[in-house]
Amino acid sequence: MTSARKKPLQIAPYVFVLPNLIIFIVFIVIPAFANFYLGMFKTSPIAPPVFVGLANFRYIFLIDDLFKRSLSNLFSFAVFDVVAIVVLSVVIGVLLNQSIRGKSFFRSAFFFPVLLSPVVVALVWGWILNSRFGLLNATLIWLGFKGQPWLLQPDLAKAWTVGVHVWATVGFFAIIILAGLQSIPETLYEAAEMDGSTPIQNFFYITLPMLAPSITTVSMLSMIRAFEIFDHVYILTGGGPGTATMMVVQYVYRAAFELDQQGRAAAASLVLFVILLSLALVQYILGRRQESV
Repeated sequence: MTSARKKPLQIAPYVFVLPNLIIFIVFIVIPAFANFYLGMFKTSPIAPPVFVGLANFRYIFLIDDLFKRSLSNLFSFAVFDVVAIVVLSVVIGVLLNQSIRGKSFFRSAFFFPVLLSPVVVALVWGWILNSRFGLLNATLIWLGFKGQPWLLQPDLAKAWTVGVHVWATVGFFAIIILAGLQSIPETLYEAAEMDGSTPIQNFFYITLPMLAPSITTVSMLSMIRAFEIFDHVYILTGGGPGTATMMVVQYVYRAAFELDQQGRAAAASLVLFVILLSLALVQYILGRRQESV
């Protein structure tokens, strides 16, 4: 009886993975450790860095009201943003999945804002919402209504930051839902129609359950993107009025580049990193569970 031949070591897969692994280590792993190291120092533009241990973390959580406000704003923004994106992406995906004339045009139209730069989106919407010469107020005045300070009142500014971000990103998530809809077998709907099911019953008892993996993906991806928000809000409102729309990334930017407090900025960015890492792990666990079902 001859012994089984040993399989030769497959080097090709590791060769293909190596460039991405190097990029990941150089641009993700090393900066993450360097950021954690920087977060333990107190920095100043006029003095060398001083090691303070976890003092920066204690400061932002226990003393700095601005960080706590930015964290609260971020969670509030994320909740409303994700709910709006999930609901609208399902509605848009269902509508785009219908057999209508110009279906390709409407699909492109909904996806087009995703291709625009966040800076361009924020600038255009800033002009539209300007309280003095904005298109929205001009239209309201032309119709006989009173113009509103859309970006000068905290509640209105918060609502519009969510609205602009949803407008700019919902097309991407609608495509995910559309792909999920097209993977649902038509035989399920045919069998339901034979049993006398109505379109509404089909939606709630066939479409939504079959879309559960896609909806989970949309929820987690939109949550991650919401916690990374910076461009839209920074250009649209600058974090104002006051600190009503200041998010954590803007807090990090302000601490690092306006106040020259890189250690404090590093500590705040690490908090955001932990949040995003937790969301990514949740998405991974949910994805594995759905694959095993």
